[in-house]
Amino acid sequence: MNSEYFFAQDQAGSLQRVKVSRHAPSHDKDHAHAGPVYALEDGRPLRRIDNDTFQVLETGALVTLLRD
Repeated sequence: MNSEYFFAQDQAGSLQRVKVSRHAPSHDKDHAHAGPVYALEDGRPLRRIDNDTFQVLETGALVTLLRD
């Protein structure tokens, strides 16, 4: 598994660091098509809504990807 980061902005304008975990290919059929897993730096999981928007699962708050 490898990890990378990107930054997103919450609705209050604060920067949030988002961790992207990508699992190595597996021979397990249940996980063969699993995509990346997103979480805030503090560990709160995110759900990807579209290319630029993610939702914090426990609060419903939205964060938006910051592009260079």
